[in-house]
Amino acid sequence: MVSTAEGTPPIEDRGPAPIGSLGRAFVKVLAPIQTAVVAVTLLVAFVLLFLGLTADPFYDAVIWVGESIGTTPAIWVFAILAAALFTLAVAVISFVPPLLLRGVDREAFVVHSWIGAREVRRVFGRASRAAELLGTPEAARRWLETSQPTDDLRGVRFDALMMVGRPDDARVEAVAMPQRTPLESYRRHEALAIVDDQIGLGFDEAPLRQAIAAIPPGIDRTEATVSLAVTLARRALPDGDWRMPLVAVRGLLPESDAILLTRDFGLTIFDVLARRILVPFVILFFATAVVVTVAPALFG
Repeated sequence: MVSTAEGTPPIEDRGPAPIGSLGRAFVKVLAPIQTAVVAVTLLVAFVLLFLGLTADPFYDAVIWVGESIGTTPAIWVFAILAAALFTLAVAVISFVPPLLLRGVDREAFVVHSWIGAREVRRVFGRASRAAELLGTPEAARRWLETSQPTDDLRGVRFDALMMVGRPDDARVEAVAMPQRTPLESYRRHEALAIVDDQIGLGFDEAPLRQAIAAIPPGIDRTEATVSLAVTLARRALPDGDWRMPLVAVRGLLPESDAILLTRDFGLTIFDVLARRILVPFVILFFATAVVVTVAPALFG
């Protein structure tokens, strides 16, 4: 169907959605919930902190702990308590937002999280490495400069090259992808199809379906089917129903939404936040405890 609205170009003339568009679509879906969860978490944290610092029961508890176990142990108890509460806040921000999604947004998010985490774990061991190394085009460029085009990394290098707008180099990586297994053969076919699609040569789905049919039933065929669904979802952007290709394959994943969203998305976000935010603050808490404990002895 061609749009006839004044000033709106026909859908078929807009070209394919670029690599990364689907991720940005999911960010837009999750952002309102994520913002609300962060706001509520911070509000609760500051209210508890204010009450703790001003309420008589908290002051009495501090005095009681100090008298019971001594001043120095009490300082360390409260440092540990602060670290635990901060860890809880980071965990809430990481794990809760995707669990609050509903309907097709939730199902599509589950599928996208599963395939993304699975592909990254295969290469890097943990899903959060993708955010660290390839989270932005600038990071992808830096990684490309330092990584070697080995067989294990060709799929990741392909994605990075497409992300930074180098389709010709991406095609070279795609052609060089190994075909030792039916799944690897499918990945190569899909990568070449994505390059053709991105540079405007069209997208032929039939060979990809044939490559999937050549994979024996099992997790590899599921992965290939879900990977194709992700490609079809991106191709439906910005005007089509991009969630439907993902929702259509949700039944192939046997785990519950809660397990998949916690393991494949929430844990990834927690890992990233732990390295960037949680660990520095925990170090600060314990460094403060050391200073408060040692300072009286040093300065009399």
